[in-house]
Amino acid sequence: MKYKLGILVLLLCQIAKAQQSEMSVNQNKYNANFVANSELKKEFEKKNKTCVEFRLIAKSKDDGKISVLVQNNTADAIFLSHQDFSIYILQEAMDKNGLWKPIEYWESSDCGNSFGQIKIEPNGIIETKSTEYQGVFQTKIRFKLSANDKVFYSNSMNGNINPNKLIEPSDFSFIWPLAITQNMNKVTPIELQKKVVFLEPNGMKEFNEYFTKLGSEKRKD
Repeated sequence: MKYKLGILVLLLCQIAKAQQSEMSVNQNKYNANFVANSELKKEFEKKNKTCVEFRLIAKSKDDGKISVLVQNNTADAIFLSHQDFSIYILQEAMDKNGLWKPIEYWESSDCGNSFGQIKIEPNGIIETKSTEYQGVFQTKIRFKLSANDKVFYSNSMNGNINPNKLIEPSDFSFIWPLAITQNMNKVTPIELQKKVVFLEPNGMKEFNEYFTKLGSEKRKD
């Protein structure tokens, strides 16, 4: 029993190490028990007023996580999509040339019961927590939220990552082997794969249009 437990601990350590050193899937979780205090509300008030629907503030926590706070910046209630209570958000880092690059990707569920929505009241604030990575490369990091075919960014923070996290996989068949990479005996163009897994604006819309077109062509054949 102790031997099996030791193997399990070793495997978990290897998984954690891989997440730290290579580009990995984002694993944020919506905190349903979070209540914004007056200090946080004032912090959002101090941010530059913009017309965007969502405003984000990212903060490092003592538990090895980064708290990403999302505010509904409108006068109406907004519904934010989630998958298994993870919102559509990724972490990005600045490379040595000063360009923002993803260090995480999004992995979709194939279960219809995984998807839902979180209601955010006007000026309401929700919290989700993401991993704070470690490494030898000192850089800036930020968070990117995808909602309603748009993207919204947090403030930038000082961070340290392994440089390998900036290397994109050559393909994404290990993430969505059927839904993304292949359908109707056609391989999805790699640039379209990237738009989906990196939560680019209109990425899923273009993906759906692509396979709708394939379906139409197949029916004509």
